[in-house]
Amino acid sequence: MPKIGNNLIFIVKKTNDLTDQEIDQLLLLHNTTMSEKRTKKMFQDKYSLNFLGFSFHALMINKSVIVGCNTVIPQEFIFFEKKYIFGQWCENLIDKNFRGSFSNYKKLGSIYNEELLKNNIYFIYGLPNRANHIVSKKLLGMKDIGKLNYYVYPKKLDKFLTKYYPLNILSCFFLKILIMIKFKFKYNYNFPIYKLYNEDFHRSRYGNNNEYKVLLKDEYKLIYKLDVSDHHNKAKIIWIMDVLPLNKSNLESSVNELKKGNNDVDLIVYIGKLNSTPYNLIKVPDKFINENSIFSGKILDETKINNSVFKHDHWNVNSSNFDYK
Repeated sequence: MPKIGNNLIFIVKKTNDLTDQEIDQLLLLHNTTMSEKRTKKMFQDKYSLNFLGFSFHALMINKSVIVGCNTVIPQEFIFFEKKYIFGQWCENLIDKNFRGSFSNYKKLGSIYNEELLKNNIYFIYGLPNRANHIVSKKLLGMKDIGKLNYYVYPKKLDKFLTKYYPLNILSCFFLKILIMIKFKFKYNYNFPIYKLYNEDFHRSRYGNNNEYKVLLKDEYKLIYKLDVSDHHNKAKIIWIMDVLPLNKSNLESSVNELKKGNNDVDLIVYIGKLNSTPYNLIKVPDKFINENSIFSGKILDETKINNSVFKHDHWNVNSSNFDYK
């Protein structure tokens, strides 16, 4: 049922119920508010390739034109050995002429919560930017789960921290020595909350984007992406998206494989939360991280999902869980 307020209409639609005109309006809204441009195919791949075949779009409409949206992608999760659908909150877009009204922001949030519950989605999570992180906590009732850490192997640092040359070169040498002398030990990660990885998830998260590479070994599957950073003097960075199954040994082996096969790479990065750091990675201090790295969530039905969902150590979480990288 649409909600009406201040001459604005608020309604939730599934991706497969959107008209061509509405998709075009959503693309225009995205492309005028975000730096990254999106095509209709990218839109369909992002929101229609999940296991349900659609996502949920809370729309704010003014005179038949979409001026705001909040989007949630359904994802299958295991929560303490039982399968649930969690909602990945991945997008909040407001036309510049309609920003500033907190009530509109709250209405977008409340209307999709109702629709998600109708579809047996009892929990939503996301990794918002810094501005949305603060607002979502105050207005939407989102609660912090924890911080994602950056773990790196520094192959070369001459394109990073250039104002500290030649200390950046010496730092790289020192860090490699530190990695060489780090004590190696076995450790088994135990995560009672994790995404259900299957063909549906892989298709939904990575689509037909050939930027993502897959390396298959007998013991594990590695998914990664090579990126050239405009912010760091065209440094070549390998982002480890996922290692399946994730354990300390498989992550260490993945880093070693990437080191061998990519001689021109400057940095290898894994983003996640690990109770034990792999011997060949170094945890980056928080002061060097510019992006928001705190992910948050909201329980929509406390009879289905309890507060243990907010314990960070329970989560197997990394870049694959978000539309990030």
